[in-house]
Amino acid sequence: MKNGLKDLFKMKQTLKKEDFANLFGIKENELPSGCVDMIQSFNFNYSVIEGNQRDKLLLNIFERIDAGEFSLAGKEGLSRWEKGWGENLEELRKNDYDVSQLVPKYIRSGQPMRLFQQYIQPEDESFELNWYQIFSLWLFKTYLSDVGAIYEFGCGSGFNLVALAELFPEKQLFGMDWAKQSVEIVNDLAKSHGYKVKGKLFDFFNPDETFNILPNSAILTIGALEQTGRDYEGFLQYLLAASPRLCIHVEPIVEWYDENKLIDYVAIRFHKTRKYWEGFLDRLEVLEAEGKVEILKSHRAFFGSLYLEGYSQLIWRTC
Repeated sequence: MKNGLKDLFKMKQTLKKEDFANLFGIKENELPSGCVDMIQSFNFNYSVIEGNQRDKLLLNIFERIDAGEFSLAGKEGLSRWEKGWGENLEELRKNDYDVSQLVPKYIRSGQPMRLFQQYIQPEDESFELNWYQIFSLWLFKTYLSDVGAIYEFGCGSGFNLVALAELFPEKQLFGMDWAKQSVEIVNDLAKSHGYKVKGKLFDFFNPDETFNILPNSAILTIGALEQTGRDYEGFLQYLLAASPRLCIHVEPIVEWYDENKLIDYVAIRFHKTRKYWEGFLDRLEVLEAEGKVEILKSHRAFFGSLYLEGYSQLIWRTC
C-alpha cells in the first residue's frame, strides 16, 4: 500500500453520542431517543486525512478559489437556483413524487469533509446526509414542538419541509423561496402526500411586507441566508416587524473561524470569495444591546463540507 493511503486510513475513528452532543451544543443526555437510535444504526466511521493527502486537498481548494471557479452569492443568482431546484422538481415528478429525490445537491456523497478542524474521509458515502437527518430531528424536536406554524425561508428542494411534515403532521408549514420551481415543489408535495404545507414566492432582497406571519410561529433558514451576503437588512427588518416567536438560522458563520488554523483559513477564503453571509451576528448583538432582540443560542458546529462549516446555529427572538 502506498504511503498516501496509509496516511489516509491509519486514523480510523467513529462519531459517538458525545460527539453529536458536542457538535449540537448540548449535553449528551439531551439527545432524543430517536437520535440515539439513528446514531447507533448508521455507519459514522471515518479516517483523519493527514500528510500528503491533506496538502493535496488544501492546494486543490486554493487553486479552485484562485481560478474563480465558484459562483457568487447575491441577487444575480436567481437563474442558477431556478435551474437547480427545477432539476429536483423534474426528478420528483418523474419518480412518482418519491421524496428521496429532494436531497439537496449540496449534500454530496463520498466527499472528504471537515470535522473538529480536521479533514476526514467518511467510510459511508451517505455520512453527511445521515448526520444531517439526526441533526435536523434534534433541532426540530427541541425548538419547534411547541409552535403552531413554521415558515422555512429559502426552502429550496423542500427537503426540510418533508421532515417537518412527517414529524409534525398537525402543524401549518410554509415553504418560502424566490425560485418558482421551489414553490411548485412545495405545492406538489401538498397535493401528492397530503402535507399541510403551502409554497409562496418570497425574495430575501425584496421582502413582501404585506405577507403576515401567523401568531406563535417560528422562522427557519437552513443554508439560505448565506446567499444574502451583507444585503440582509431588509429581511431582518421584516422579521423584526413580524415578531415571530422564534427565529432559527442554520448557516455558515464566517466570524467563528480561527484564521490562525489553516483548515479554518481556507474556509474563510472560500466564504469571502463567494460573498456569503457576513455581519449578521454583529448586527443582532447591537439589536440585543438596544433591547430589541434576545439571542438564545449561538453555537459553532465544527462539522461541514469540504469547503466550509454550514451547520452553525444562531437562534433568537424579538423582545
